[in-house]
Amino acid sequence: MKILIQSRKNFNSLPGGDTIQLVKTREELEKLGVTVDISLDYAPDLTGYDLVHLSNVTRIQETYLQVKNAKRQNKPIVLSTIYWPMEEFERFGQVGVRRMINSFLEIDNQERIKAAARFLTDKNARDEATINLWKVGYTAMQQYVVSNVDYFLPNSEMEMDELCKSFHLQKERYTVIPNAIDEEVARKQLLAPIPEEFKQFENAIICVGRIEPRKNQLALVNALEQSGYKLVLVGAVSNNQKDYFRRVKEVLDRNPGFHYIPRIENEKLYQLYRVCKVSALPSWLDTPGLVSLEAGSMGCNLAVSSKGSTTEYFGEYAEYCLPDDLAGIRKAIDRALAKPHAKDLQRRIFENYTWKIAAKKTLESYKKVLEQ
Repeated sequence: MKILIQSRKNFNSLPGGDTIQLVKTREELEKLGVTVDISLDYAPDLTGYDLVHLSNVTRIQETYLQVKNAKRQNKPIVLSTIYWPMEEFERFGQVGVRRMINSFLEIDNQERIKAAARFLTDKNARDEATINLWKVGYTAMQQYVVSNVDYFLPNSEMEMDELCKSFHLQKERYTVIPNAIDEEVARKQLLAPIPEEFKQFENAIICVGRIEPRKNQLALVNALEQSGYKLVLVGAVSNNQKDYFRRVKEVLDRNPGFHYIPRIENEKLYQLYRVCKVSALPSWLDTPGLVSLEAGSMGCNLAVSSKGSTTEYFGEYAEYCLPDDLAGIRKAIDRALAKPHAKDLQRRIFENYTWKIAAKKTLESYKKVLEQ
C-alpha cells in the first residue's frame, strides 16, 4: 500500500500538533509495511498512490486545493479533520483590535481580513490558496472539502459530532483516531535521571505551548498572580504575538516564582514534566492537547479547559475550568495540586493513546476505504 499524506504549506516551518500527529503516524505506518510520502504541494502527481490522506478543516485553503487535485485524479481521500468551531474563540478569546473586528464580522470576512494581511506582509502567501479565501470563501471551501472526502478520521467522538453539526453531515464514514504519545520515548524518559537544573521546579505548575491568545497564558498568569505557586511557562512567541507576550511577561516579572523557558529539547521537556506536579492548559479549545497527554504520561496531574474534547480523553482524571473564568482556573489548579500524582490517568494514556494504536486504526481505515 502506498499513501500520500498532504498538509499545510508551513507544516515544517511552523510545526504544531498536526505536524507531530502526521509525522508520528507516518513513522508507525511504515513499521506496519505501508509506504508513506508527505507532500505540501497543492497539486502533485498522484500516479502510483492508492489513496490521499489530507488534514485540517480549520486551516482550509490548502486542503481545498488538495481535495480538488485528488478528485481530478480519481483518488480516494481520507481526512484527518483536526476541527473545532473557532467562532467563540475569535469573538471572546482574541485580544486587541482583532477581537473588536471579530465581534462585528462573520467567519468568512474575518478570514478575508487575515488573508489580506498575509498577502500584504508575506510574499510566500501570495498564491492561489490565499486568494481563494477571498474568491471562494472560507466556509464554502470547508463545505466543499467535507462533501468530497471519502472517509473522516477525527480525534474524538466529540470532534465528529461538532463536524456533523457544523456542516450538516450524517455521522458515518469515520473512525476515531486518538491523539497520542510516543510510548517508547515516554517509557524511556520515565527511567532517565532528572537534570539537576530542574530540581528547582519540583511540584511546580507547568504550561507548555506557543504563547498566544488561543492557549490563554495571560488568563493563567493572572489567575495565579500572588498565589505563591511556582509556575513554568514553556513556549515560543511568534512575530504576530509579541504584544500578547509583553502582557504575559509583565505578570511573570511581578512574581518571583514564575519562570519562562522559550525553547526546550523534547527529552528535557519530559524530565520537566516529571518534576512538576500539575500541567495547566486553560485553552480556548484543545482536541485535547498533545502536551496534556505527554504531561499525563509523566505523572502530572491535569488542570485543563473543558472546551474541546478534553473530557472525552481524560474523564474523571483531570480538573476542568473555563478559559474566561480566572477564579475557576485557580480552583482547578488548586484541586490538581492537592491530589496525589495521577497514576490512573498515566495508565489510561499508555493503554489508549499511543501512536502505535493510532497507526493501526489509521491502517484499518485505509483498508476499509480501498475495499469500498
